[in-house]
Amino acid sequence: MQRTLTSKLDLDGHWLFMRIDDVTTAEHPRPIRGNWQITFDQAEDRFVSLWADNLGRWALQTSAGWEGDSVAFVGDALVNGKPGAVRDTLTRRSADEMHFLVEFQIDGVWTRYLESTCRRRKSTDS
Repeated sequence: MQRTLTSKLDLDGHWLFMRIDDVTTAEHPRPIRGNWQITFDQAEDRFVSLWADNLGRWALQTSAGWEGDSVAFVGDALVNGKPGAVRDTLTRRSADEMHFLVEFQIDGVWTRYLESTCRRRKSTDS
């Protein structure tokens, strides 16, 4: 699977907005397209994220923030029509590379759904 993630700080720097677009291939005929928005809730002293995608799924997640080189966002979600949870974990491997893991929890068991490596695209600006 090939995916493009474009991000920018938005709304006067209060939100990190990320757009995710999968590439359609024969092996991946139903690509995911989604928006992931993250901000910091000062009253709750935690990060808050909102995911929405082209499959009609959405999730509201929270995170205490970075612990070493990893940050995890966890929240409730419907998984195959059943109540469950979703956990998105980003782990910094270098200044230009992140590991991204999405897991769903159903009936108390965490299952890996998606795992990918994200690499910073080299700037074409001169």
